[in-house]
Amino acid sequence: MTANAVEIKTDTAGTNKIGLTMFWVGAVVVFTGGWLAMWWIFPIWKNSPMEQFEGTILAFLGPVYMLIGLSTPLGIALAAIGILLCAESKKARLWPIATGIVLIALGMLILPTLGYYPVLFGMSGGFVLLLFFATLSYWAKKRSRLKGAARTAADFQLVSYVFFLFVAMLMCMVLGNPFSGLYFPEKVRLLDWALPAAYSMGTKAAIYMALGFFFTFLSHYQAAQAET
Repeated sequence: MTANAVEIKTDTAGTNKIGLTMFWVGAVVVFTGGWLAMWWIFPIWKNSPMEQFEGTILAFLGPVYMLIGLSTPLGIALAAIGILLCAESKKARLWPIATGIVLIALGMLILPTLGYYPVLFGMSGGFVLLLFFATLSYWAKKRSRLKGAARTAADFQLVSYVFFLFVAMLMCMVLGNPFSGLYFPEKVRLLDWALPAAYSMGTKAAIYMALGFFFTFLSHYQAAQAET
């Protein structure tokens, strides 16, 4: 083994160690922020008037609020970049992707002031459907060449796509439906069933999202089994 090969191997090992550290730090940040918010902070905010917290660390846009708000996007960015470091040793190809991940994660903190634009919902919904059916056509071509665990992995992948599409559909119905969507609070107040329906669809969206990621995990697990 040449000195150059030893140097590359050592560098890769160091990169993997840094990547794993970033991944686990990101995971801890996300779960700690979620645990802090859901089990400690949100119940306090829910059961007390917000004016009560003005001038304290629990104030809206105060330290605790910002800590919770930043935990998820930054934790996700850290975990994603960390796993990229483990999977890719060529930094020249890594950093453009890593920069994109950071920008997307930080975009979660942006609070848009846009009004209701039906064209936006129509175009984005149509684009999602177009990509869904285009993805299915490529998926079918690939699956026909697979066997055993690899084919099962592809099947799980398809199920995850369907659940994610259901989530997109439900969110569009909750927000943009002109008959009872939350963009039209005056109609929500007039229709007795509108708000319970929104709650129901929001609950389903959360369940379908969890199932979508579950089947995505299963697809990658099966793919890994097929390669062993």
